[in-house]
Amino acid sequence: MNKRIIGNGFTLIELVIVIIVIGILAAMVVPRFAGAQSEVSVVSAGEDILGMAKAMDHHNTNKGYWPAETAAGVMPPEVRDNFKGANPFTKTCPIGGVYDYNNKVSGSVKTITISIQPSATSAAPSIADALALDAFLDDGVLNTGRFQTSGNGYSFRVSQ
Repeated sequence: MNKRIIGNGFTLIELVIVIIVIGILAAMVVPRFAGAQSEVSVVSAGEDILGMAKAMDHHNTNKGYWPAETAAGVMPPEVRDNFKGANPFTKTCPIGGVYDYNNKVSGSVKTITISIQPSATSAAPSIADALALDAFLDDGVLNTGRFQTSGNGYSFRVSQ
């Protein structure tokens, strides 16, 4: 008895249909992951800014004054103990630029901000990333609220 099995594999049409279905599924999934890196960078920058703002506010609450103005990329020495890990002021912002602590007085109004400024090694964030960061930190509009366009960068108002 010699049985012969016919049709043991897939036909060319079946293989083409499977490849097309896999291609359609990939086309739907890949764009979701492509934007994920930008979203992670925005959230990371937002968390950095909120951490720095909290450290400044903590210092003001405990000591009764805001740390003195520092240059871009320089942490005020008074708040060094508030950061257990790396100094966030010395790293490049995940969406571009460098962090800067500002203690400005205009008339009788003192404004404390954490800003993101372009540097020689890192351009300022793109407008799309800045808008996404504004939506994370504030109201999603760059000319209102606590996070706004400021000079050639962006600033988050800690206190006024």
